[in-house]
Amino acid sequence: MSTIYILASIPGQGKTTTSVLLSKYLEKEGKKTACLQTEKGFFDVHTYLEAGRYHYSIPLEAAKSREFFEKWLPAGYDAYILEITFPYSPPGSAFIDLFENVNEIVSFELKNKWEEHLRQKVSDHWGPLSDSTGHFSEFLKLFNDRNIKRVHTKTRGRIDGPFVDDNFSLGNPGDFVCDSISPRYTFPKSDKEAIAVGAFPAEYWDIYPDLKWYGFDYASFMQRFRKEDYDLAVIGACMNRNLKFNDRPAGPDIICYQPSVYHDLKRSAYDHGGVGDHRKVTDDFMEVNRRIKKEPAGTPIGKENGVFRGYNNKYWTYRKHHDFDIIKKEGNIVFCNGWILPQYLIRDGYLEVE
Repeated sequence: MSTIYILASIPGQGKTTTSVLLSKYLEKEGKKTACLQTEKGFFDVHTYLEAGRYHYSIPLEAAKSREFFEKWLPAGYDAYILEITFPYSPPGSAFIDLFENVNEIVSFELKNKWEEHLRQKVSDHWGPLSDSTGHFSEFLKLFNDRNIKRVHTKTRGRIDGPFVDDNFSLGNPGDFVCDSISPRYTFPKSDKEAIAVGAFPAEYWDIYPDLKWYGFDYASFMQRFRKEDYDLAVIGACMNRNLKFNDRPAGPDIICYQPSVYHDLKRSAYDHGGVGDHRKVTDDFMEVNRRIKKEPAGTPIGKENGVFRGYNNKYWTYRKHHDFDIIKKEGNIVFCNGWILPQYLIRDGYLEVE
């Protein structure tokens, strides 16, 4: 058995910083530690990679049950740290439901007005309908039906309980709460030569142990990309939507997480950190939550004009560009219009591992 620490909150409270600091503390205690995220890995994976952390993305279908979650959880670690963003929403609540002990990350300046701040942020993000119909209150009730440990961030010096101060020091780490977990997933291994650039699912590093990551140095990556002296190239995502590639090698396999480098595509709200069009909040949030928990992956979970419409695909991965397929193969290039994990690509025959 291993331990898992759940860090939950809205964006901007310091979950990623806390996760990195806690992982370093646990490793000093002799525990091999992995950091986990849900779909938000698209934005933060580079932070973990640059900090030398083991990082994995957990797909939405893993929220169905503890058994599903453990089947997706990579084996081989003593401790895991899972970030859950918006735990008071259908996807976040589906994951929270799996655990008894949760660490809620709250900046110290908000400690006396946290629920008021939450309500405002939920309204800003999901639209006023989500609260006027009681959705937020219901999800907050489900969240608080746990053993919640408040972790304050951005403190000015030491306080009682677990905290992260404004010098990025972790305090009282022994006060974090955790659950026990039984990870079951083992990655296939390949001795093929792989290269990558930008933000990409770090699971590729487990599959290709000698993978060369060029960070966000696209100039150096392109020099190597043109040579075609590798077996696989992973073109990761970046925030520059105007980035274009003129070179298109015809030999090696290529996985592309930013289809716009080769195609002219419309931007979606997700590119700016949102989830959908707030003017079209027509989903029944409790029904979305039920479908995540009860229906097979691939079942539409949101209405066609709702904020969850982007998840209506076989991977339950948010489709970044609504005018492009969730996955598309063109010659030797596989375009991933969303954070599609290599496990799915292997399963569906888009990626061969020897």
